[in-house]
Amino acid sequence: MRLPAAAALLLALAALPAAAQDLVLRGATVMTAGDAGTLDGADVWVRDGRIAGVGTALAVPAGTAELDARGRWLTPGIVDPHSHLATGGHNNETTSPFTPEVRIVDTIDPRDREFALAIAGGTTTQLILPGSANLIGGQGVVVKNRVGEPLERMVVADAPMAVKFAIGENPIRTHGGKGRTPASRMGSAAALRERFAALRGPDARDGGDERRGSEADRILRELQAGRAYAHIHAYRAGEMESLIAIAREAGFTIRAFHHATEAYKIGPQLAQAGIAAVVWSDWFGVKAEAWDAIPWNAPMLLEQGVRVALHSDSVDITRRMHQEAAKAVRYGATREQALRMITRDAAWVLGLEDRLGSIETGKDADLVLWDADPFSAAARVEQVYIDGRRYFDRAAADAEGAP
Repeated sequence: MRLPAAAALLLALAALPAAAQDLVLRGATVMTAGDAGTLDGADVWVRDGRIAGVGTALAVPAGTAELDARGRWLTPGIVDPHSHLATGGHNNETTSPFTPEVRIVDTIDPRDREFALAIAGGTTTQLILPGSANLIGGQGVVVKNRVGEPLERMVVADAPMAVKFAIGENPIRTHGGKGRTPASRMGSAAALRERFAALRGPDARDGGDERRGSEADRILRELQAGRAYAHIHAYRAGEMESLIAIAREAGFTIRAFHHATEAYKIGPQLAQAGIAAVVWSDWFGVKAEAWDAIPWNAPMLLEQGVRVALHSDSVDITRRMHQEAAKAVRYGATREQALRMITRDAAWVLGLEDRLGSIETGKDADLVLWDADPFSAAARVEQVYIDGRRYFDRAAADAEGAP
């Protein structure tokens, strides 16, 4: 009896060899997402899980395995800077508008089929975040999609701490609907100011919440010390401006506004503050605060000097991030800009740009081999490597899932 396709895919991936292999991929069209741009007929040498060389006719040690990649395209592993993958819907602790002490890693199931679906689409790294029910909803985690490995092997332990904030309709609906603060946008701003002010007061040890106390305050102080980044769910331009002011007053760094459908209205402010915009290519009109969303958001932000990354916020979209990038090209981004939105600039949002996001010597060997131009709707992922180990092979997965 045949297993369901998704289960067969998981078994096929889990059965791959555990050790990374030194390897040279020969003759591909290499989209580096780095300063070298796109290289035709180039080689990429992988050694000890890292990229050891990029160029034409690379000389490598005798005995190094070789893969003929002629006629194929090679990109960095796709980085998704906003995901709720494999959390089973348990990503909001709605008992308080402030729960910085909770960790999304505590609810992730490493066996969830969603990881297999993501890697089959070329996504190798994700920032998995709490939801947007709270003004401060908890800590995210960066994972590499090492399917078949235990969770501790998937987590990128040295990634900067990501603390999820939310402003707008979601926390207002969640808490205001229960007769609690915040019940309005001005209430949200006031509550955030009051929470950070409590860190300086005599009741700083519990921040006004005896159930949580020191651990919650410790996380907020990590933000203020610059050892953690704020990732803020926000749609409207005015709310983003308010959060910039609050962050300045409270002394913490905003790494990115996520969703940011009206970011195009305040591009110069974002550029000056060094804040990235993590956006969809064209998903808009889903609720009132998204009515002013436009598909030209990302290209307009690029013109204004803002760092832009595309995100999924969806198990479906994380399987086809390359198509999201292609849509950004349709609305005015260059191919290089669009590629970086799902690789190098997305890695910057995670604070891991020195390791991930481009095919350059010294970086992690996270690579995706495609059977066609990744910006083509017909392109399919053939193989995916993470730290030099092959975690996905299309031929093996198709064979396991065949009727």
